[in-house]
Amino acid sequence: MIQTKPKWHQWLTTQLGVTLVIALFCVSASADLSVLSGRSYTTADMVKTKTTLFLDLGSEPTKALVNGIPLTINLNVLLVKESAWPWRITAAEWQYPFRIQYHALLNRYTLLQPVGGEFQAFNSLYETLSSIRQVTLQEQIPTGINQTDPISIQVQLELDRRLLPGPLKLAALFFPSWQLDSGWQQWQVTR
Repeated sequence: MIQTKPKWHQWLTTQLGVTLVIALFCVSASADLSVLSGRSYTTADMVKTKTTLFLDLGSEPTKALVNGIPLTINLNVLLVKESAWPWRITAAEWQYPFRIQYHALLNRYTLLQPVGGEFQAFNSLYETLSSIRQVTLQEQIPTGINQTDPISIQVQLELDRRLLPGPLKLAALFFPSWQLDSGWQQWQVTR
């Protein structure tokens, strides 16, 4: 008599095996997401922000990308109202997801821009990441912010690990090569 294991057991074994393989190949590599500089100013009822970014995914995320796993890098922006108290008030939050994908058949990388939803194609990952180097954003100043209120902008770059496939999402929790985050940078908004 032949005994077969339940399907859930086979699925679990497969998932754990994939996670183990990923874990064995994950090595700490140089990767960097940085906000190098930024400037924000108001025009009428809009706040315009210009940032200079640096993106280097490192070896593990790059391998995943080349093997068909799309990656999303979020540019998170907070509009903060300064106050006399030790805390600040977040007046608005915006997120700009840059979605990068590799197409093996065409040997090209594509980038879905968050502003305008435009697709761009590039020959190399370096070109793709370099196209994100200079970013200009423009958003409506929310009601409740007066012309005389001191406001500042906080900006952060991060690899969105929530959008990774299951086994890779698990590996991304534990390995520093997947925990790409620039930290928050802040500057005053000029009027």
